[in-house]
Parts: sequence; C-alpha cells; structure tokens
Amino acid sequence: MTNEEEMALREYAAGRACAQSVIDALGPMSLWSKSSFDAEIRKAVEAEREACAKVCDELSAKHTWEGCYANECAEAIRARGTHENN
Repeated sequence: MTNEEEMALREYAAGRACAQSVIDALGPMSLWSKSSFDAEIRKAVEAEREACAKVCDELSAKHTWEGCYANECAEAIRARGTHENN
C-alpha cells in the first residue's frame, strides 16, 4: 500500500474524507471486498493511533518533571485499540 493510499484510508476512517477520495486513491471499490476494505480501515486507524502514542512517548522522554503523565497517555491510547478489538 502506498503512502497516498494509506493516508486516504486514515482520512476516511477519521471522518475527514469522503468515499470518492478513497476510490480515487485505491481504485474502484468494486474490486475490494467489504472485509478487505474494513481490514484496511482498521490498519489505518491502528497506524494513526500508534503515531499519536509515539508523540506521547517522545514527550514523556523529553519532559521528566513530576506531573508529566505523557507515558500514561501513550498507554491509554494504545489500550483503546485493545478494547475496540474485544
């Protein structure tokens, strides 16, 4: 999957893009089964979730003062994926 295709799926999953933009990036959706499309959406959502958690990891490593809870935020973001899959 190209970066453009992945970005189109992320935007669609986030509700910031219409189906036509995904069709433009991926080709006719008739070539995709619903389960394949849903799997790609899940992968894009998980990749975006991990990217957000990594921002928190970086903040946690950079700011070590007491009261910085960025590491807890990263854990909470990653846990959302676990809870959504159950």
